Amino acid sequence: MKPAREAFELKTLEIIYLTALTGGNSFPGIGIDLTGESERGLRSLMDAQMRSLEVKGYLETDFTGNAQVKEELHKFIGAASGSAAYLSHIIQRHEQMVKVYYFFRDGTWFELEHQPDGTSYRVREIYAWHELMFQVVNRAPLVQSPASPGALLSAAEESELEEWAGQCLLTGATVLSLAEICCTAEGAEVHRNLNLLIQEEQMWLLRRGTDGVVTRISVSFATALNELIAWLQDSKLSGEAEYADSTNDLSV
Repeated sequence: MKPAREAFELKTLEIIYLTALTGGNSFPGIGIDLTGESERGLRSLMDAQMRSLEVKGYLETDFTGNAQVKEELHKFIGAASGSAAYLSHIIQRHEQMVKVYYFFRDGTWFELEHQPDGTSYRVREIYAWHELMFQVVNRAPLVQSPASPGALLSAAEESELEEWAGQCLLTGATVLSLAEICCTAEGAEVHRNLNLLIQEEQMWLLRRGTDGVVTRISVSFATALNELIAWLQDSKLSGEAEYADSTNDLSV
């Protein structure tokens, strides 16, 4: 039997409130400008988040005013706000976008999925590194027919790659992007990434060289799948995660 897991539904301001409540300074990938709010307005706003979290059962406040965050949710907020690095997985088609972040800390993975309304998020624990890999691969659109591998763009076409990708999106293509993002005192920066463009029955791997030039290679679905898996295995976080998997034998 699969172990039971809980999913948390959170709004942007609820995450900001929980981050402050648990001692965090910021939350990767989520920001909101509250500089225009007065002190009274901010207090009222945060009180509203506390009440909302209490109604959901994510937070309890005792008679002395001390707030207790639900254990798994507390672990997630700590993992995300204290992350040195995390993974970003974005799938875009037309104006629709699926955006998922993966955070790892103390042997535990969490998945944060942005909801279509743009202001709410779904959080759940991922029990093992191989489950995270399955989640990433499972979100990749299927392509049935094999491509002609190794088809490179000419120099002229390379210079028009951005325009080409934009036109492809307008005509129904899907762009899948993976990024490993490092958190620094100055902010966040992309350490490495991988991009696939899928249109009808064709897939292209987009690569940026050390010289900054982006190239496009036509690939089959099997090749794209192997690229996704290899990219994930090369992540800085994969070594720690695989160690955690080996010491926690969980069935998923």
